[in-house]
Amino acid sequence: MARGRGDGEKGKAVAWCQGPPAHSAPLTHIRPHNRSTWLTNNFRRQTLDFRNLRVLGVGLLSCNIIRIQLATTVLLSLHCGRRLVRHGEGSGGRGGREGWGPIGNSNEAANGDGGTGQSGDMPHRGVFEFLEVLFPCIFCNSISITKPQFADNPEHKLRNIIIEILNRLPHSEVLRPFVQELLKVAMHVLTADNEENGLICIRIIFDLLRNFRPSLETEVQPFLDFVCKIYQNFRATVSYFFESGAMMAPPPAPPPLPGQLNPSTRSFKVVTESPLVVMFLFQLYGRLVQTNIPHLLPLMVAAISVPGPEKVPPHLKTHFIELKGAQVKTVSFLTYLLKSFADYIKQHEESICKSIVNLLVTCSDSVSIRKELLVALKHVLGTDFKRGLFPLIDTLLDERVLVGTGRACFEALRPLAYSLLAEIVHHVRGDLSLSQTPGIYLLLGSALVIKDYLPVSSNMHDASLSLSIHTTCARLMLNLVEPIFEKGVDQASMDEARILLGRILDAFVGKFNTFKRTIPQLLEEGEEGKNRATLRSKLEVPVQAVLNLPTSVEHSKEVNDCKHLIKTLVMGMKTIIWSITHAHIPRSQVSPATHGNPQQALASTSSGSSASQAFKGMREDEVCKASGVLKSGVHCLALFKEKDEEREMVHLFSNILAIMEPRDLMDMFSLCMPELFECMISNSQLVHIFSTLLQAPKVFRPFADVLVNFLVNSKLDVLKHPDSPAAKLVLHLFRFLFSAVAKAPSDCERILQPHVPVIMETCMKNATEIERPIAYLQLLRTMFRALAGGKFELLLRDLIPMLQPCLNMLLAMLEGPTGEDMRELLLELCLTLPARLSSLLPHLPRLMKPLVMCLKGSDDLINLGLRTLEFWIDSLNPDFLEPSMANVMSEVILALWSHLRPAPYPWGGKSLQLLGKLGGRNRRFLKEPLALECKENPEHGLRLILTFEPSTPFLVPLDRCINLAVAAVMQKNSSVDGFYRKQALKFLRVCLSSQLNLPGLVNDDGSTSKQLSTCLSSSVDPSWRRSDTADLKADLGVKTKTQLMAEKSVFKIL
Repeated sequence: MARGRGDGEKGKAVAWCQGPPAHSAPLTHIRPHNRSTWLTNNFRRQTLDFRNLRVLGVGLLSCNIIRIQLATTVLLSLHCGRRLVRHGEGSGGRGGREGWGPIGNSNEAANGDGGTGQSGDMPHRGVFEFLEVLFPCIFCNSISITKPQFADNPEHKLRNIIIEILNRLPHSEVLRPFVQELLKVAMHVLTADNEENGLICIRIIFDLLRNFRPSLETEVQPFLDFVCKIYQNFRATVSYFFESGAMMAPPPAPPPLPGQLNPSTRSFKVVTESPLVVMFLFQLYGRLVQTNIPHLLPLMVAAISVPGPEKVPPHLKTHFIELKGAQVKTVSFLTYLLKSFADYIKQHEESICKSIVNLLVTCSDSVSIRKELLVALKHVLGTDFKRGLFPLIDTLLDERVLVGTGRACFEALRPLAYSLLAEIVHHVRGDLSLSQTPGIYLLLGSALVIKDYLPVSSNMHDASLSLSIHTTCARLMLNLVEPIFEKGVDQASMDEARILLGRILDAFVGKFNTFKRTIPQLLEEGEEGKNRATLRSKLEVPVQAVLNLPTSVEHSKEVNDCKHLIKTLVMGMKTIIWSITHAHIPRSQVSPATHGNPQQALASTSSGSSASQAFKGMREDEVCKASGVLKSGVHCLALFKEKDEEREMVHLFSNILAIMEPRDLMDMFSLCMPELFECMISNSQLVHIFSTLLQAPKVFRPFADVLVNFLVNSKLDVLKHPDSPAAKLVLHLFRFLFSAVAKAPSDCERILQPHVPVIMETCMKNATEIERPIAYLQLLRTMFRALAGGKFELLLRDLIPMLQPCLNMLLAMLEGPTGEDMRELLLELCLTLPARLSSLLPHLPRLMKPLVMCLKGSDDLINLGLRTLEFWIDSLNPDFLEPSMANVMSEVILALWSHLRPAPYPWGGKSLQLLGKLGGRNRRFLKEPLALECKENPEHGLRLILTFEPSTPFLVPLDRCINLAVAAVMQKNSSVDGFYRKQALKFLRVCLSSQLNLPGLVNDDGSTSKQLSTCLSSSVDPSWRRSDTADLKADLGVKTKTQLMAEKSVFKIL
């Protein structure tokens, strides 16, 4: 019959475990060597009777094989989710047979609840009853009966599998009744057994303390005591493994002994697992922190300070790696305590920092261990304990210390290592010596310069470092510039500082050179899209791993990283070049207030006599290096597409050049001006760099000298093709140049003096020889405007012999066939010749005709003509001006009269003012006959009077019709059909006969004006037509006076 879950059943279950009933004999009759097979098969077929487990519990010690395979079977059953139920429980009872066994199928599960339908607790009930029976008789008894083993034998396997089963038990309410006993078993095994079982017990203890923490707080302290114990024995453990006897190499052919297992109290693996568990326990049980930290912390600090052996034999390498792993885990735990328990760790600051650096030196090339150690170092740098690392900076500057020597560590840890080094050096940069700086440069300089990995690859960067790490390295090197500069206190230190600054400059220029090659490919990749087939995308994943190719990053992110790095480099170049320029200036002349401000620094250095004799500027090799900023850096601007960021970058480039010494600037631009010109053709924004330099007071003159030499000597020929980008750029540069020169004529007259005559001769020659000389004329206009607005006495004196040929050329081109744009340009050149008025007096009569043409031209020409005429009237004696204007006086006065219009017309007031200045001369031209305007043809040549009765008649001009007919007849290759051309000819003959007053003349086709009138007359009702002409004349309707006069004239002709 079915049994309930009560005390009777529990007592029976205990009785079953204590002694075998009489009917449980089947397992006892099986021979020991066959029991394991029988037991496993029946359990897997789910036919194992629970009563037979009693026999197994009694005979556990009889056969090791049975014990091991039983435990394996139970473990598999738990892993597969099986549970045990009482046979015979529920309705039916299967013939009254009682017992326990695993559930076979869902039908048995449904029948196992006695027909009540309450099957929701069946899994929990099965696990509970499983534990209730097996936990005391098998698990606990097996652990207590068997002894801890320190060799790999069957009994160790039995204990190991039983502990593994206990580790896999579900941590639910079903396990709560057994928690205390399970925790005691786990603590016993952890303190007495080998390390393999101890590691499993650590997990069991942690899971129990975490899931059942309200009731197990008192059980945490024993585990913490055990942790303190293993740390107390840590130095002894190290001595045990690495003492002189253990360090000896093993015999060449050792006998095949079973594997030895270390006790858990003498295991580096257990020490490795313990700090993490302690950290979580401190989080769960905060009350235990204050009582245990004072005892545990010194032990951990002492453990991480144990150096270990200097040389490790191959057979002890595994133990050495475990040792360092345990120490690194302990360091991670200590760094976790830095912020929360700073008062306890403060006294151990120096020891902890030394231990971290020693671990970096002695740690094996394990990526995981070294990475965790670097992360711990990063945590230390985030606190005030970083001061303990500052005395150890020399050791940390060694790349082998930070990264290790293995290839895997080198590839995986360099980004993190360089970011940590950058942070360390940032804090100690003021205390670094010049002897320490080269080590930093070697690390960061090699990290900064990008290496080409694959020529066709879209990602040309170093595989082990991201662009963000390159940016970090660049910033760190910039942080070193100021300390290096300040260290130059005497001649020797200045020389050494200059060398270091030159090496930083070399690293930055090398970076620009790399970007010059990679940015075009990066832009090409962005244009072609992300799906463009590259070498990396064609390679399989294993091949990429072998070649160490980085995974592709999003294109937009890579572009942003490149922009950020380029901006950092450009901003840093200003500081580097300024520091190199002033490297040999006494530091007393460059105060902290003026450091970084070139103008103030220059003012201070020029004030002292000692500073005036100091070398200031860049050497030849430094100028060559710095020229790479222009040769390669300007190509980087192609990455900046938006106007605001492009304008910002151009401004930053201009600032770099504006702080240079004039001599250095001239040398630099002499080296790279041709390449810059080609870059400006594709990127017009670079012209603003030249514009900024032409406005900088310090470098204005030398840069203008370099620019005008380059343009005059090598770029005037490109103006023969005015529509080419090069010609437009040359004109643009000349415009900037002459505009800047006009603002400072006294400073630039000597610079322009040898070049202006050459420009004028070249323009005059090509203006008369080439087909389209408009570019040369525009260059002349730019130069004439600049020279007319400044005081260039020497230049104007040199140009006097060229005035006559230039004016002859301009007037000859005006008289020839020129376009409207060319005509306006020539007129402006005639009135803006670069000469004083005294030099123009012999040519004044010839300039009167261009003056009149300007007064009749466009608004700009009218303005120029009025200003020129006013200047002549105000400056010249009337007795001299009147004979010069005699031939065109009438035209000048009439042109001025034509502008006498009221506001808002702009030239009316000025024209009236000039007429007033002329006085009575403005009326003398009235004595001479004036040319009257007349039209060659009348307004309307031929009209028709059309009358749509009974409407008013009106006139229809035929001029446009005649023109259309003439065009149709005269066009030889016209597409007009022949029929229409014939009709057009007939229309013209009729019109001609009407004009000749030959109404009776009949042509070959009989067409007369009467016939034309008949054709054009409307087909209306005859009753509407008027009977005679008198009626038509009498009833002309209401017409205007002009219309009546026109009709009267027509009627007279008719």
